[in-house]
Amino acid sequence: MKAYSMSDRDQKGFTLVEVIITILVASILGLIFIQFMGTSMTGSVEPVIRVQDAFTIEQVMEKMTADYKKLMVESSTPLATLQLRVSNGNYGSYTVKYNNYITFDGSGVQVSESGDRILKVTIADVNGEQRLTSLFTK
Repeated sequence: MKAYSMSDRDQKGFTLVEVIITILVASILGLIFIQFMGTSMTGSVEPVIRVQDAFTIEQVMEKMTADYKKLMVESSTPLATLQLRVSNGNYGSYTVKYNNYITFDGSGVQVSESGDRILKVTIADVNGEQRLTSLFTK
């Protein structure tokens, strides 16, 4: 009868040490991947929120513009009426950053807060991050 030693046999499969090391390495790599992806997934919402805020503030400005076109036909003082409505918040949820009359010099540079022919309206979303400016004229 022939005795077989460990060195004589063909080894098939993995040893317990190899399996444990493989599991540890896979766990460490998995943790690194989860940390990286978790940060990326959390930050990925911010651009979507900014776009939604920009769209909301554009809708508000569109309402103002449509109302001003209507006031041009119906009112004898459309700019004054629009200025009052903007200040009162008639067009939705927004923050008024600027709502006053302006004038320009000959080169097109804004020079003063006066006159009654050009109304400058700057509004922002409720967070104040997205701003939109429009000029309304007679």
